[in-house]
Amino acid sequence: RSGEAMTVTGALSAWESLALPAAVPLLESLRGIDSTPPAAVIERLRRTWPAETVNAAMELSIARLRARPKFAERAETLWCDRSGVEMSSSPATARWKAARFQRAGAAHIDDLCTGIGGDLMELARVAETTGVDLDPLRAWMAARNAGVTVRSADVLADPGTAPFAHADPARRSFGGNRIFRAADLLPALETMRELLRDRTGYAIKLGPGMDLDATEYVPGDELEFISESGRLLQQVLWTGALAQAPGQRTASRACSGTSVSGTPGDAATGESRMLRMMFVPDPALERAKLLGLFADRLNAVDAAPGLGILTRDECAPLAPDCAEWFEQFEVIEELPAREQTVAAWLAERGAGIVTVRTRGAACDPDAWQKALRGRGETPWTVFVLRLGLRRMAYAVRRVNSG
Repeated sequence: RSGEAMTVTGALSAWESLALPAAVPLLESLRGIDSTPPAAVIERLRRTWPAETVNAAMELSIARLRARPKFAERAETLWCDRSGVEMSSSPATARWKAARFQRAGAAHIDDLCTGIGGDLMELARVAETTGVDLDPLRAWMAARNAGVTVRSADVLADPGTAPFAHADPARRSFGGNRIFRAADLLPALETMRELLRDRTGYAIKLGPGMDLDATEYVPGDELEFISESGRLLQQVLWTGALAQAPGQRTASRACSGTSVSGTPGDAATGESRMLRMMFVPDPALERAKLLGLFADRLNAVDAAPGLGILTRDECAPLAPDCAEWFEQFEVIEELPAREQTVAAWLAERGAGIVTVRTRGAACDPDAWQKALRGRGETPWTVFVLRLGLRRMAYAVRRVNSG
């Protein structure tokens, strides 16, 4: 253990040295790299800087490049490593969650298992927030990123005493494998619940695809599924004063600031065929199992049991509060799901680039896209779907941008 402590101390010391003015030339020389540079470049850098410092600088430079899609220009000054970037909340999603703490009147918040501080940065804007992380290096990163106090401690022994808490238990094992069960989180969901049970309100960040067992939540809990730009990013368990829709599920779009809550329910099922219009739901809406809230309003049905795509014959525009939750397509042609058949149909219509979408592994979309791409200039979208016992292809035209 003393050897591990020395390794951790050495790594932290190397990263701390990157924050000094003397490290600016090193970081500038590595700016924008997307992978480990050639050995000759590393050897040259190590003639001037210690090996551990060079290693830390390479990791930081690669991580900052990886952070750009999530953090935009903020990535240039973010203190991070690659795994920290991957597991952190994006600014838009973190702001969305922080606003709920603000509405609940939170003045003091503990951000537990804070990582590089993706949520901490936004929580600290709305309330006095303290971070806690077991990893001294991550605690150091989060403190620099958020500009607040972050303790390096085991949250099980030192969770803080703020009335409100946000927790992000590790969703990867110590071996790096992704965790899919709440009981396997580090710390486990049940452990976090017991740790936080006396708080006025708390939130626990879960994997978006994680299914909670009936024993893992109580009637007053709210489960929120958050998407951003068409991608499902988070599932959050809200409790106490932070549960705005107790006992319900909520779907939220952090990019547009809209949400809808309700009791899970399936849409009525059609006859395993696609009608004139196709409505593909936002992934947060589908994951929250709230399609049933919209099916009656749209006069639409699920095209096939469990497919999760609504359809109807009527082509009238959707009401704005419905339209923002669906990508809308007009079905131009229904075809057997055979590459040659679909490719011939598209070629007759001057197809160029073809986007292929599917569900339930009905096809290999990459292979189909290569096979269907034509010599023309007209872009097309094709859905390959299983409807009951049939596998069909649908050439569609987008009606809105989703």
